[in-house]
Amino acid sequence: MKNVLSTVLLIFILSHVIAQKSQFRDSLDNRLDVSDYLIHMHGFIPLAAIITEPALGNFGLAVAPIFITPQKNKGNKDRFHFPDITAPFAFYTANNSWGTGLFRMGSFPKPGLRYRVGALYGSVNLNFYRTVKTESVELGLNSKLSGALLEVSKNLYRNRIFAGLNYSYLSTSFSFQNPPDALLGVLDDAELKSNMSSLGILAEADYRNSIFTPDKGVWFKTSFVTNDKFTGSDYSFNRLNLVFNGFIQPARRWVSGFRAEGSAINAGAPFFAYPFINLRGIPVMRYQGSRTLVLETEQRFDLDRRWSVLGFTGSGYAVDKIKDVTSEGWQWAGGAGFRYLVARMFKLRAGMDIAVSKENVAYYIVFGHNWNR
Repeated sequence: MKNVLSTVLLIFILSHVIAQKSQFRDSLDNRLDVSDYLIHMHGFIPLAAIITEPALGNFGLAVAPIFITPQKNKGNKDRFHFPDITAPFAFYTANNSWGTGLFRMGSFPKPGLRYRVGALYGSVNLNFYRTVKTESVELGLNSKLSGALLEVSKNLYRNRIFAGLNYSYLSTSFSFQNPPDALLGVLDDAELKSNMSSLGILAEADYRNSIFTPDKGVWFKTSFVTNDKFTGSDYSFNRLNLVFNGFIQPARRWVSGFRAEGSAINAGAPFFAYPFINLRGIPVMRYQGSRTLVLETEQRFDLDRRWSVLGFTGSGYAVDKIKDVTSEGWQWAGGAGFRYLVARMFKLRAGMDIAVSKENVAYYIVFGHNWNR
C-alpha cells in the first residue's frame, strides 16, 4: 500500500510541475494535456512506469519514451487513420528480471498497409506451475531470451478491416532456480534451450473511436499461427487466438466495456508457449492450459472531462480438454482504479488499478486501456 500511495502522490506532483508550461496545457480547460506537445512539437511521453506484475516480484521500473505521431487525413475526412507509435524501452524488477527492446507500430496510408515490429532481449525470472502426482508444483525458472516480431496487414475496408501475416521468433535458455532433483520428470530437457519460430495469418476489425482508451466501438482480432521445421522452429504445433473488445455508453459519462478472449493450442508446444488466464489480479502464467477462455467487464465513470473512476471483474479457465471445464475451475478476479485524460486529442487516459483474486492482491499502472495488446 505504501508503494500505491507513493505512486499516486508522484502522479499529482508531476502533473502540477509539467502543467506549468503552456505546451502541456489544453486550450479548452487549461489543464495538464500533452496533445499539442505530441502533435506540434514532435514530442514524446517520457513514461516511467512502475511494474506491478506479481509474477515479476510485485515491483519494478520500466522506462519508455513513447513517440506518437498522428497520420494526416488527406482527401476523405471521414476515413480513420491510426497514429504511428514508437517506443524504445527498458525494465528492471524486484526479482532481478531485466530487459530492453523496441516497439514500433506504423502505417503507409497510400497503399493501405499497417505494420508492427518489435525486438526484445533480457533475462526474466518467472514461476511456472505444473501438476506432479496430483499436486501443484511451483517451478522457479530463469529465462534468458531474445526475440523479434513482424506483422504486416492490408486495409480491406476504410482502414477499419485488415488481413495480413505475422512472424515471430523467440530464443530461450531456461535454468532452474529450485533444486533440480525436486523437479525430475516435470520438464523435458529439450525445452530448456530452444528456438520457437511462428508464422501466422490474421484478420482484424477495429471500429473503436480510439486505439488508446476507447469510449465506444468494437475490436475483433483472430490469428492462427504454426510452428514447424519449415518456419525455423524446434517445435511443431499450431495455435488459434480470438479476441473481442466492445464498448458502449449507456449514459454520457458512463463507458461500459466487455472483453472475451480465447486460445487453443495442440500438442507439441513447449511449456512456456501454452496460453494462460490473463486477468488483473492473477499472476502471469499461474493458470495455463491447451484451452483458455477469459471473460471480463470494465465500467468507467467520468467524474469530469479529465478524471474517471472504474471498476472491473472477470473470470477465466485454463484446461487441457473442454470436457474438463467445471464450475470450480473458473478463476475470478476484480478491482477498481482511476484514470486521467493525459492527451485529449488522442483519447489517451492513464492511471492505476488495484486488483484482487483468491490468492493475490496486485496493483497496476495503466497507460491507455488495460485490454490493449
